[in-house]
Amino acid sequence: MKALAALVLIAQFPLVSMAAYTQLRCSTITEEAIVTIQVNRAVDAQNPWVGFSTIGANLVVQRIGAHNFYQTAITLSPLSGSGDLNMRGDATQGGIYLQLYPEIVGGTATGKYTGQLFVNDLDKREYFDFRSEGKEPGLVCK
Repeated sequence: MKALAALVLIAQFPLVSMAAYTQLRCSTITEEAIVTIQVNRAVDAQNPWVGFSTIGANLVVQRIGAHNFYQTAITLSPLSGSGDLNMRGDATQGGIYLQLYPEIVGGTATGKYTGQLFVNDLDKREYFDFRSEGKEPGLVCK
């Protein structure tokens, strides 16, 4: 009876995957900056869109050795449909091109991503180009 009660309690509360994250920290292709993506909720890398069609996030780009940083709010959404693990990021003010592709090992997303980022924010006068070159990803995130 105790086992049945425990099973019912476990079934009522969704368990977050071991690959869940609230922040991605990314190195860039040029190794000149650190990119941080702080999401507003825990995201299961294997099922990021369950119950949600978008994910609110904060994007921060800080050049290595610099004290100032670029920061903006973004919205992550699936690249092609709700079953797609690939993500795109868009800013409310525009000027952001972000794509993230999950690392898949044995059919399971690990919580690590590669991708690319291009920022051309005319209002804040910021420009970053961390797009992929050949087979080299523009961003590597953990």
